[in-house]
Amino acid sequence: MVDPERTAPHDSGVTEDAISQRVAATIEAEEARAFEIATRVRAVALAIFAVWILVENPIAEARFPLFFVAILILLGIAQHALRRQGVLTLRLRYLFALFDALVLAFAIVAPNPLDDAPHPMPQRYHWGNEMYFCALVAFSIFSYEPRLVLWHGIASILAWSAATLLVLQSPGAFIPSEAEWTAMQPADRIRVASDPYFVYLGNWGRALVILTVLSATLAAFVHRARQLVAREARTERARANLARYFSANLVEALAATDEPLRTTRSHECAVLFADVVGFTALAEQQPPAAVIAFLRDFHGRMAETILANGGTLDKYIGDGVMATFGTPERSLEDATNALRCAHAMLAVLARWNTERHASGEPPVAIGIGVHFGPVVLGDIGGPQRFEFAVVGDTVNVASRLERLSRGLAATIVASEALVGAVRTEGDDSAWLLTGLRAAPEQRLRGRTDDVGVWYLPR
Repeated sequence: MVDPERTAPHDSGVTEDAISQRVAATIEAEEARAFEIATRVRAVALAIFAVWILVENPIAEARFPLFFVAILILLGIAQHALRRQGVLTLRLRYLFALFDALVLAFAIVAPNPLDDAPHPMPQRYHWGNEMYFCALVAFSIFSYEPRLVLWHGIASILAWSAATLLVLQSPGAFIPSEAEWTAMQPADRIRVASDPYFVYLGNWGRALVILTVLSATLAAFVHRARQLVAREARTERARANLARYFSANLVEALAATDEPLRTTRSHECAVLFADVVGFTALAEQQPPAAVIAFLRDFHGRMAETILANGGTLDKYIGDGVMATFGTPERSLEDATNALRCAHAMLAVLARWNTERHASGEPPVAIGIGVHFGPVVLGDIGGPQRFEFAVVGDTVNVASRLERLSRGLAATIVASEALVGAVRTEGDDSAWLLTGLRAAPEQRLRGRTDDVGVWYLPR
């Protein structure tokens, strides 16, 4: 029998491992999407670089740097192909990052054999093309992996350092000692600095500082992005978990505000109570585990039906369930939705009984009480825990109508107020009233006025 004052405890069943797995899966999905974006961005960026090379150099000479651009494009395609096949490990991504940096470093300092007069390596070293390493590091942010971003910076520094050593070993390359540089006159310093074989190590140091700061900054940004993704995944997990215990419309109402739903208000809504007939006798014949399994199955089917018909699952009450239609916000068909839900519950129960009969289990019968009228809505509880409550005479009447279903041998007992509201809400809902019979006005416990009643015979 339904008792509005008695509620059943719940166990969330959500472990920290389950949440961690959900977060990891979300980040992995984000990484996959980001990798697809990075592949496209890399291809577009390299295409822009290729256009600039054609603008900056004669076509004959541009073929040499374009060769290295093609290699970088192929390296990107290779990574994408390996990712599609599921074999692109983190170690391979580290190797690809190093290959990218080495290819770019060689392209910067290697003499162009297609030039009419090839520039020596020290002269090419001064042209400022090391800034292209910044683009390689920037591409790495799509990896969603801070360590990989840092490695792109380290790989760029190593590759540029190797290129610097290669330049220093090239024929004719020289660096004046500090004493020689100090002893020079300004005109001599200008002449030395203009020498195509002069190597200025400030180019190496400047690139080292910039790449270090850039990669560290981007790694911190990616780390923050991962935290935000993880937080969003946990939030969605929490909302999904809340939806197991509260109706989706109530969860959305709570999520849309920074404050609890503490504003007390009153409006009309429909209240439905459903309860298993003869549950006490049924429970006595079953072990505790079987009783809990039965309740979970029953509650799950009823809750799904309530939500599918626009209701708010208020609470489980032992072997019963309480639902409201028109909370936290009203609609134009609250009474209709409640009566439709009652019929749908009977249909779901019929299908379930077919399954139970096939497995040799006894059938289940329920009694449903539905009423429509004013209720008071608001939060109750203390600072540590709030509960959204729907209280008032309408709730009590709905509970008494459900209990009345036994004496009337009925599956559904609806008040005159609810039937009248259904008729008012539209002609399309008239079929819901088919089969309902008028009963003499009933005196309900705790009330001085009789209540008009309609019922659907069992």
